[in-house]
Amino acid sequence: MKLKKIELINFRNYEKLELEFSKNIICFTGLNGQGKTNVVEAITVLGLLNSFRTQNYSDMIKFDKDYFLLKGIFFNTNKRSIEVQISYDKEVKKILFQNKKVLRFSEIWGKIPIVYLIPDESVITNGPPSSRREFTDKLLSMIDAEYFAALNSYNKVIKQKNKVLLTAKYYGGCDTEMIGIYNFKIAELGSKIFLKRKAFLENFLVYFKEILSFISDDLYTGDINYETVMDQKKYFESLTQKLSKYFQTEIKRGTSLLGTHKDDLEFEINGKLLRKFGSKGQHKIFLVALKLAEIEYIKSVTEEYPIFILDDLYSEIDERKSLKVAKILDKDIQTFITTSNSRIIEQLDINITQLFRIENGSCAAV
Repeated sequence: MKLKKIELINFRNYEKLELEFSKNIICFTGLNGQGKTNVVEAITVLGLLNSFRTQNYSDMIKFDKDYFLLKGIFFNTNKRSIEVQISYDKEVKKILFQNKKVLRFSEIWGKIPIVYLIPDESVITNGPPSSRREFTDKLLSMIDAEYFAALNSYNKVIKQKNKVLLTAKYYGGCDTEMIGIYNFKIAELGSKIFLKRKAFLENFLVYFKEILSFISDDLYTGDINYETVMDQKKYFESLTQKLSKYFQTEIKRGTSLLGTHKDDLEFEINGKLLRKFGSKGQHKIFLVALKLAEIEYIKSVTEEYPIFILDDLYSEIDERKSLKVAKILDKDIQTFITTSNSRIIEQLDINITQLFRIENGSCAAV
């Protein structure tokens, strides 16, 4: 997937900006706080319909303006043009895909695969289980429509069940029949999600282990284990039994305590738990390997490389490792980089790189 042209109107600190891209590496440079990240954020919103910085579209409207508009023209591997336009006026969000209005999120999700690595993503390796589940769920939802549908249905059932449990906690009179219906759906959908996550992990690890070893000069080996309180060989039966066993406890707590939404991924580096024993540097390189493996995994399933966004990545790893990353990206991967580090710019191959300098909402080719 390649982005050929983008237009921003009243987005963040840009009143109007139009850029065209003709190379595989696009680097935005300039001092911090000038608007580098705003451009790559706009690309992410066009592809994923949400920002990696905020869940509120109003936050992205330029100060003193009452709307923003984004427009992007992409080309896939088959050279087919894909046009996306998103506008928001503080009340109505309008999304056009190929000049047709998008009514449901699922109509466009996954059509433009994007992988991003930003400094805040360190939460994946050192944060709570929900961050690791979100990493897996976003990736699988992007490339597997069945997973996307099952996950959405599962989350709706959990939300509905939690309402009943909360009511029972404070007012009594729990509808046991309804809880039983919810529990069956949770076990049914949860086991489907579990099986897809396990199959994904088996294939993903092939890319991840090789990449981690390569960028660390064989210094590190990595592994990812699926963690659940359920019997993984009989997930449906195990979850069904536990839901029945903890029925009264869930009522007392007023929330769902068991299910696929409580499972976790455990990261290991050199045979030790990364979360407990990993150094800051090990966390960083593990995260980089995860993201690079995500690119290769998406390509293996869709035959389409995603667009890759690196927001200030090279401030996170040393120069030698950044060169290793560059070698992996030296394929047909369109990569957008933001940096204020002149050494990084010197490393880039001028034959495949477009360089833009950004200063206070003004962007010019260098």
